Amino acid sequence: MAAESAEQLHAEMLARLEKGSGRFSNLFQNWIKFENNGERLFKARGANGESFMLRRLADYEVSKALVVLETAMAFWDGERFALYINAEDNDGNGIWHYLADNLRLNEGRETLKFAHILIKLDVDFARRNKYGISPLGKMLVPEPKWQSINALIQTKHLQIVNVENAVAEQAKGDQGVLANLMCGIFAGDLADNRALLSQHVLKQAVQSNTDKEQRQATCRLFFDYINAEDGTTAFHKLLGQANSAMFEDLLGLLMQQTEETVMGMSPPDVATKKVYRQAVLCRRLLKRDKARRTLFVHCMMLGKTNYLRKLTGMLLNDDLAIKKLVRGEPQPQPVVVDKSSPAPHNPLLSALLARDRRGDTLLHLAILQNDREALEVLMQGLASNDVHAMLTKVPDAAGAVPVEMVELEKAKARLGRAVKAGRMPMELANARLKRLAKVDKELRSYIADKIAEIEALASDTTGGTPLAPNFDVRKLVGAA
Repeated sequence: MAAESAEQLHAEMLARLEKGSGRFSNLFQNWIKFENNGERLFKARGANGESFMLRRLADYEVSKALVVLETAMAFWDGERFALYINAEDNDGNGIWHYLADNLRLNEGRETLKFAHILIKLDVDFARRNKYGISPLGKMLVPEPKWQSINALIQTKHLQIVNVENAVAEQAKGDQGVLANLMCGIFAGDLADNRALLSQHVLKQAVQSNTDKEQRQATCRLFFDYINAEDGTTAFHKLLGQANSAMFEDLLGLLMQQTEETVMGMSPPDVATKKVYRQAVLCRRLLKRDKARRTLFVHCMMLGKTNYLRKLTGMLLNDDLAIKKLVRGEPQPQPVVVDKSSPAPHNPLLSALLARDRRGDTLLHLAILQNDREALEVLMQGLASNDVHAMLTKVPDAAGAVPVEMVELEKAKARLGRAVKAGRMPMELANARLKRLAKVDKELRSYIADKIAEIEALASDTTGGTPLAPNFDVRKLVGAA
């Protein structure tokens, strides 16, 4: 005898309900006790091969599907229940696929209860159907269902690799779409989900038993995927919300994955390894958003001086070069970390001298924010000739060098000329002048004293003029 269809069983249930005033849960629990009804339920399939329970979910009858789930779990032995709960339709869609469709519409109490039961039963939420789509992908795109995702987080089963693979299904091979979707999910996590997913994947990545693949995927998330709208990464956005412990974990992960990348490049000696390490770090740390702002600028704007100190401390203040054989002789070959920089081979100077879209460097921004502590951090460890040139020769967006920015009349004159030449709107010039008027005496004295100290030293050692800096001043002046 052919198996009955899921629709026929449902019609029978509805007919029984019409005859009485009972609830579906009571009716179903009593019905399954009768001889052969359990077998009928087990074999019944819908038009696309779906079970009676999947059919209820397909019709968005979550409460009825939940009754079927709980009743089958109570009445059937483990083997039969496992077969039923893991059954798929003709397209390879399992119970999580059907539940995900319901979750996308409504994360109600019963829907989430259903999800929690499936999680406890360890039913695979990442299993793909014949079209390559997983339930997790449905829960993440187009809008993440945070209560469901958080339920998966609590089980500690969810990994960044699961998330990345699920989103890749939706991106259909387009890396730009993948990057934008990943950035959107984690931006939403920060804005709407108290960064629970970000904290979860980071915590997993820094554990001692985490594999290399998971660390790589986590680093891609925080440092490589770029938001198409503003050009930021997840790390840019986390700077404003991460506590010091989370920030330290992020840097620890970055350094560990950098080392793994460098080892894969098979450096021939310690000196080359150091250069490779800096080059890999610079690809991530010198990355800019669409406003041409680096991670260092974001730290500055957020007032995260400790983060700024940590990040600048990771970069060498030295020209990078590796030795290559030229006519049988080893010759140093410069390694470029930022081709647009006036110090293209020096990681730290490239970071300090990077201009945003307006033309300001980190030093100019520190003055505009009246942030002496940040200015001291930026000057720390630099050669005196570089410090002198940065304070006296590097122009800001209006053409004023730092020593002129802290002298209000000179700054006002520079801003006036910039407005007249059409290089700056009047509104922006007025806003900058107001900020410069608030620069305190301590910061002005710090800059004046630093310049005087370097010039006094130069008068004793080099005949009165500081040595030329280790960067191309002309490149900066020409860009101002």
